Amino acid sequence: MAEAPILAGRLASHPLAPAFATEVARVHRRYATEVVAAFALCPFMSDPVSAFGRFCVVLDRDPELETAVAHATVEPGVVHLVYPLARCDVATFERFGSSVHEGARREAAKLERSVLPVHATFHPEMSGDRSTAAKRVALVRRAPDPFVQLVPEGLMQGGGTAFVDVSKLDLASLSSQPAAPRKKTLARLDDAELDALEARIADIVADRRESYARFLHALA
Repeated sequence: MAEAPILAGRLASHPLAPAFATEVARVHRRYATEVVAAFALCPFMSDPVSAFGRFCVVLDRDPELETAVAHATVEPGVVHLVYPLARCDVATFERFGSSVHEGARREAAKLERSVLPVHATFHPEMSGDRSTAAKRVALVRRAPDPFVQLVPEGLMQGGGTAFVDVSKLDLASLSSQPAAPRKKTLARLDDAELDALEARIADIVADRRESYARFLHALA
């Protein structure tokens, strides 16, 4: 990400919060670089460093809708709301992501923005299999932490996983131009590549577990 992560949530003022947020950003940068970029899962991303846009580390155990919508609509563009302390299961977090999306769209409409956001939800416990491209999406959305991704409408038509290079994003053009065709990148991966992808995710998860340990203990 191009800038330091933004802190939010009830524990954002904790003395260890800035250091923890930096570690969260590092781990997610690995995910963007070693999974999304390395396996060409997003045709829109050319630079993993700038792809996260507004990267918010929300230090809440139970995600709060008002906080999420406020940070999702500070400015137009790509937003990632990351919840390293969240205790909710996949279904609960997916419902939360949908509520954030609805709230962000309402707020963007009130602000008369020309492009409204769409969203995707990621969670480390998502389940999927290799039988179809659609079911493979859940495999790659096993991110290190639960997070909600919001991007300008038009970049995620047809679903999938989008990490956008915000340095090259022209929001004005998105309101008048059709989206670039999506490549079925997940469908083209063979079993060996999927094995490598899942092994990479497992390594990142192990890194997360070790590097977060002291922070999670202090913030418990």
